[in-house]
Order: sequence, then C-alpha cells, then structure tokens
Amino acid sequence: MPIHLLSRCLPLIRVAGTALMLFSALALSPVHAETERFYGATSTDEKFEKLYWALPETSSEEAQAAAVAECKRAGGKKCQALNWFADSCSTWARDTGGRLFPGYSASPEIAAKQAIRRCTAESPPGKCRLAMLPVCVGPGYSPEHNQAAAKATTAQLEALSAKLDKRGYWGAITETETGGLQYADDYPSEEGAVKALLEWEECKGCTKLLTYTDSCVGLAWEKGVKGRGTSFTLLNPDPVAARNEARATCNAKRGTSSCVAMVRCSGRAYIDGYPGFDEKPN
Repeated sequence: MPIHLLSRCLPLIRVAGTALMLFSALALSPVHAETERFYGATSTDEKFEKLYWALPETSSEEAQAAAVAECKRAGGKKCQALNWFADSCSTWARDTGGRLFPGYSASPEIAAKQAIRRCTAESPPGKCRLAMLPVCVGPGYSPEHNQAAAKATTAQLEALSAKLDKRGYWGAITETETGGLQYADDYPSEEGAVKALLEWEECKGCTKLLTYTDSCVGLAWEKGVKGRGTSFTLLNPDPVAARNEARATCNAKRGTSSCVAMVRCSGRAYIDGYPGFDEKPN
C-alpha cells in the first residue's frame, strides 16, 4: 500500500479564478517633500485567521493601537498587533500551517515578492499565499493606493501568489522489491522527491519509476497480485482522469476487472486538495 511521506495541513483559504493586474492601484505617485514620517500597522485575531490594518498615523505606537482597534471593531477576538512600518509598504504571506511571514519594501510588488519568498523558504510545507495585498503609507502613497487591498478577493490573492511563487512542487513514484508503489509529493525539487523515497527505510530495494510536477499520477494494481512490473502508473493533469485511466490500463493489461487505483497530484494547482486526495484505492 503506498504510504505518503509528508505531513498534511488543511488549507486556510480556498480560491478560484485569476486576476493578475493587482498592483495598478498601488503604483507610486510622485514623492512630495515631507519631513514628517507616516506610520501604518497590521493586526490579527487570536487564531491568526484575518488581518487588519490602520494608516496613516504619526507614530508606531498609534499605528499599532489603531490596527488593534480596527480588529476589535470588525469583531476580532483577542486582537494583537503584528507589525508597524513607516513610509513604505507592508504585506503578509501565510503557509498551510497558519504561520505568517512579512514582506516590506518601498514598492508594493517587491513587498509581496519578499513575503512569498520568505514564506516558501522558511516554511516546511512551502504552500504559501498572500494573506493580504500590500498596504502603503507615507509621501507618494495616496488613500486610493490601498483600495485594492481592501477589496481583494481570495481568488485575486491566489492568482498573484501563484505568479510570485517560484518554489517547485515535485512528486516521485518508486517501486519496491516486492512490486509495491511508494510516493512522495510537493517537494521543492525533483531530486529531493526521489531522494526522500530512496532513503526511506521502508522503501526496500526501491527503484525510481517516474517524477512529476504540475500533474497527477494514477497508481493501479491488481488485488492480491505482487511482484515487480505488476503495477501501472498514468499521468494526467486531471486527478479523476488519472485515477480512472490507470485502473482501466491495469484491467486491460492484466485481463481482469479486479484492479484498484488511487491518485496523487503535485503542483501549486493542487495545494488546496483535489478529488481522490488520500482516498483509499478503489
């Protein structure tokens, strides 16, 4: 029976659709000569589920207090300040474990890139998306610049996150000496996915069958039959098709109707789950 090597976390945000033109409303306007600094801050609730912000304020303390007040005004429980920033842009990315990673820059786009890259570099799961669009405060940023963040949908956040995410999502399939199939997925490199399986103590006599990314693989075998070369794999970006086609191939090649199949997918498109995820072979 295939065994998954990776721990799993439920996704915090589910999205659909695309929208990549998100920074037009955050473009910088001409900088005016100012001597006073302007501050902003973000806050969150006790479960770190939602983010709130307040700006402009005249000190870091006022900004943080205003952000906490905004959280409470919106119904948040046990609100707490996360950060403050001055004359710049700030945002946060979140991994599937709920941890938050900041990004800062004079440019909103660079702030977003920094948050995503920090999250994918420091988070073991690496499945990161922006928890909010960048908000900016200070000379050169008008109130209109932050309207995009206030109106951003989860679909827009995912679309931009996918554009900025340069992490790999690789899967690998190996065959044991008795013909069983083992799998690992969502590793940042092809080599890493293969290495994780070949070095696993239960993968005795394993040999690599295939690697995959941005796709699904159906794994099928005939019930009660063991031995090398008795299992079948089939790649297809659609998880349902990958599973069904692998089962059909097994039945056709084995001349039976008793083959069972399962499916694994590896790629950013599948980080929120997919049909057949962790279902038993059938």
